Amino acid sequence: MAEGASRRWWPFLALGLGLVGVGLSFWRPVPAGVWHDDGVYMVIGEALSRGGGLRYGGVPGDLPAVKFPPLYPGLLGLLWAALGSVGAVTLAAELLNLLLLAAAGGLLAWALHAGAGLRRREALAVGALAFISADLWRPALVPLSEPLFLALASACLALWPRASRRGEVRWAFFLAVLLVALVLTRTAGVAVVAGFAVALAARRSARAAAAVTAAPLLAVAGWGAWASSRAAAIPEGLRDVLGPYGGWLAGQLVGRPGAFLAGLPTHANNVVGRVLALLVPGLTGPWLWVAAIPLGAAALAGGWSLARRLAPLPWIAVAYLGMLLTWPFVDRRLVAPLHPWLVVAVAVGVLEGLGRLGASSAPMAPRLRQALVAVALVWMVSFASVTASRTARGWAVAPYQLRAGRLAAAVEVLENTAPSTAVVGAPEFWAALHLHGGWAAAPSARFTPRSEDEAAPVWGTAEEQLSMWWEMGVDHVLLEQGGQIHGAALDLLQARCPGAVSVLARMPPQVVVRLSWDEACAASLGLGRNGR
Repeated sequence: MAEGASRRWWPFLALGLGLVGVGLSFWRPVPAGVWHDDGVYMVIGEALSRGGGLRYGGVPGDLPAVKFPPLYPGLLGLLWAALGSVGAVTLAAELLNLLLLAAAGGLLAWALHAGAGLRRREALAVGALAFISADLWRPALVPLSEPLFLALASACLALWPRASRRGEVRWAFFLAVLLVALVLTRTAGVAVVAGFAVALAARRSARAAAAVTAAPLLAVAGWGAWASSRAAAIPEGLRDVLGPYGGWLAGQLVGRPGAFLAGLPTHANNVVGRVLALLVPGLTGPWLWVAAIPLGAAALAGGWSLARRLAPLPWIAVAYLGMLLTWPFVDRRLVAPLHPWLVVAVAVGVLEGLGRLGASSAPMAPRLRQALVAVALVWMVSFASVTASRTARGWAVAPYQLRAGRLAAAVEVLENTAPSTAVVGAPEFWAALHLHGGWAAAPSARFTPRSEDEAAPVWGTAEEQLSMWWEMGVDHVLLEQGGQIHGAALDLLQARCPGAVSVLARMPPQVVVRLSWDEACAASLGLGRNGR
């Protein structure tokens, strides 16, 4: 029995190991904090390892970390406790992410074989194709939570064949536990919970769906309630960046419904374009939308087939896509988790079409089958070729390396100009500056993706920025994009308080400035006391 089981499992384990090699081909060591959220995860993990609880380590005021669910920061906290230094923890977190994403690929392939009924070689091929994208590996190259999220989602799908059977209470319990872990890793896990809820309700009953999804929904509600209750401790100007997503999203949808609805068509077009770019990387403009016709048809056919065979998967993809359409902004990182599920849908649709045409006695069936094979081969070869080219060019890690150079320059300048007691503000590098330089640090800009006032900057007005800096006691500011984000605030400060702004260094596109302001200066700007 054990030998038979190992024979069933080893090809999928081999796929996972092969995907580790794919990840290593993309990976280059980069410091934590080069992409903002990775640094925030790291400072929360550091605070946890030191017994400080869920806190933004290094931010003045000991503010509660209510933005990200706690599981991934907790995992980083264990690495901090075991390794102790930022370099060692970063390296371990990056390598762990590669293992987690590779495991997600192997588990998804197993789910396609055991749950969707694909032959082993088909499941392995689809699993490999779904997890070779450079877009998918990019978030895994720094300490971000997407690899853990995808590993847990694939594990849930692998459990589906047993957990969905009547009487399999133990496996249903394991599924519920994994779903709890999923929503405590990323709030987007609610889309996965929704997919399983619909699938269970259709396969068994609403009662079965409620039994499995009750625990993860309670976990989401509990986390949301805790985050909302603690958000009041965060200064209002910082809640855009450090506050929970619930209030932030409500402010966009409820507080500014006109702006949201007006921007929805453009936003939906951007989301769909991003999704298509994952399936046909390298194509742009009209050709991207031309390619969408056959790929969309195949994905719909595959989704229909999977709804009968691996029922949660298409519903998860639909729910996740709906979440992206609701979210006020979109980037590669948010769209990337959708990629493997869409690849699976396209591939299953192609396989379904080939099977039907092969069994058909219609005169045109053989030619149609040959045409479908040709189209599928062109897509797979093109997809693999673009991935290979991006691997050779270091495409996935190049943005991190560029920002790593800028971060190193900023740290060097601040080490030579700022005392250890300085409070440094930066739009995105603030967490990284604390991790690598030891200074207290805070976000220096707001983040409001949509506003009723189209002319209002997403990073906040000059007055709002100055209020943030004064509230947090910021006395040094790193301008990461020259004067684009902070130019107006610095001009206003210098105009009201001559001599308050001193340029310490210029290393284009970055500038380091020192702020020399006092209570009288702040009063002239209409700012209250900051308790310094």
